[in-house]
Amino acid sequence: MCEFPESSLQQLVDRAAADPDAFVALYHLYVGRVYAYVAARVDNTNDVEDIVSDVFMRALSNLDQLRTKRADSFASWLFSIARHVVADYYRRDGRSHPVQPFEDSAELAAPDPSPDQIILESVEAAALYALVRGLPERQREIVTLRYYGGLRNREIAAVLGIGEKTVSAYLSRALSELRAAYERRVQADARA
Repeated sequence: MCEFPESSLQQLVDRAAADPDAFVALYHLYVGRVYAYVAARVDNTNDVEDIVSDVFMRALSNLDQLRTKRADSFASWLFSIARHVVADYYRRDGRSHPVQPFEDSAELAAPDPSPDQIILESVEAAALYALVRGLPERQREIVTLRYYGGLRNREIAAVLGIGEKTVSAYLSRALSELRAAYERRVQADARA
């Protein structure tokens, strides 16, 4: 989640089309979230970097199309672009939708963890991501936007073009399914 005073964020969004420094500041505020979202959807680190670059280039060249200049709409608008760029990536050359091995995302963890923590987090992250991968596409998309992209439900609703209550329902169902699958996994591990 972006920890930035909303009034300052609003000023950046308002100035971004005319002031390159304002857009650079927005880039720095959102690049980590966009990267995490794209990395959760794409399996190749080089492709992730290219896609994130493309997202921000498209955002910069289309700032005039941002219908409202509200700060919360900027996040929704930016992640809509990210979602479309990822979809374009998979449409090109008929690529299938492979899932990013979550171990590669362990780099986003706190700096300087102990070797034991790294191994444990990597194993747990891979297991969690395998569970997320098993969700239906819409639920997986909502979970990645929420927990990797850091979007709120109303922002996710704007990105996907669905109602906020629908997002809440999908998210609730996805979390229930993840919890049940995790409990089944723990029970199976205990029996083994």
